Amino acid sequence: MPDAGSKIEEYLTLIQDRILSPIRDTEVSQSCTATLLLLFAAIDGLGALLHSDPAAGSNKRIRSFLDYMGSGYAAKKSQLLRLRNGLVHTAVNVESFLSKTEMSVSQHLRRIGATGFIYVNTTTMYNDFVTAFGRFRSDLESDPALMEQASNRLEWKEDITWDENDGPMPSPPPPVEFILLRTRGA
Repeated sequence: MPDAGSKIEEYLTLIQDRILSPIRDTEVSQSCTATLLLLFAAIDGLGALLHSDPAAGSNKRIRSFLDYMGSGYAAKKSQLLRLRNGLVHTAVNVESFLSKTEMSVSQHLRRIGATGFIYVNTTTMYNDFVTAFGRFRSDLESDPALMEQASNRLEWKEDITWDENDGPMPSPPPPVEFILLRTRGA
């Protein structure tokens, strides 16, 4: 069985390969909704490793990692959480104005308009998440208690096989071993 560090590294690599790289390297970044859905998934996953309560629900996990991302995100975490919930459950943004353009970066997370909705620049949020992701990786390496907590929230699933005679062939998970985030209990 791999050690705690390799288990965590595998999970962080999945976030890099399946969330951050597609946003950076493909047309995904052209969709504010797709970008935010992926980022909020990663925020939830990292929040599960960071939050002190192993049984914390997704709202608490997300709030925890938004706090970790910094003051702008911490101050707007309620609005961001409502935005995330709207996107995840209905694929409809009803909580903010979204844009990916460079022209409006300075307005990121500011309240605008008569509605008081916040403005979310998805390019800025992606860049801020990448910075927080790197900082979290460093914190894991330098904080044995955080590394142990994170490791306890992950488990290896091995030798996943599918009998093709049992029905349709699904897309397989990553080869041989993959890492799974425990979302309830440790």
